[in-house]
Amino acid sequence: MIKDTVHIRNAYCASYSIAHMDYSKYMSEVLTYQRIDLDDAERSFLFKIINGQDSVYKILSYFKLRRQTMSYKNVQYILSRLQERYFIEEIRRKFLRGTIYYRLTTFGLFHIFSRMASYPPELLIKYKDNIILQTLLYPYFEEETIKYCTARFYSTITQYLRECCQTTLFALDTIKSTSNVEDRGIQAKQLEFDLEWHTKALGFKLTVLYNESNMLITNPDVSNDNARIALYEVENEMKTLLSKDNRFMGLILTLKKEFEDGYKELNDLKKGK
Repeated sequence: MIKDTVHIRNAYCASYSIAHMDYSKYMSEVLTYQRIDLDDAERSFLFKIINGQDSVYKILSYFKLRRQTMSYKNVQYILSRLQERYFIEEIRRKFLRGTIYYRLTTFGLFHIFSRMASYPPELLIKYKDNIILQTLLYPYFEEETIKYCTARFYSTITQYLRECCQTTLFALDTIKSTSNVEDRGIQAKQLEFDLEWHTKALGFKLTVLYNESNMLITNPDVSNDNARIALYEVENEMKTLLSKDNRFMGLILTLKKEFEDGYKELNDLKKGK
């Protein structure tokens, strides 16, 4: 009983910070992002960097293993185009002098989250300190939850990130086209409100998704009983992981309180109080 109380208290402390999320740094970091359609080569190289082929040598090795021809000069040219778009940046590792590696920038991640339907879960761990993930994801989930997530959970998270980034894009278009300072402030507040709603929708969706009765509703494409049981057990482990995540439980407590307050007000009006 005491352990449960401590767990709830810790979660409630997390919920307090959620209710006071600061989006200002996030907005300032992505304010100058430009919508860009990458060509096939640029998109291919961006995927390679996402998947760990983060140097000219590694990219050349990738092509060599597949018996495809790609010159050192062409690889550098495509990488330089991605740099010019501020999607990637160079990093030099002290223990490998002369070797240039590349990593995604905030603009690169924003492009991925807003435009790409799929990317490896490891991306969310590797760039966990980036302002996008520090603002949109990690206030609500501990790293352990993301690291060991299931396909169902991960699909929900990527959809949430895409919705947040697309909402941000539309809002920034409006903000940048508005000259009045006061109106820009109003638009920024509206964006904060919309992002908070995406977060609330995510918390509600996951809570309902991992309700016992909904977990028993299996994919209609899975006809084998053993496969259904295996899927259920995997998702039940995910549910247990979520229940131990104080950040997520803090979000759920916030939603619970807001729902109960809203229900009480409506019910009081119904009774004529």
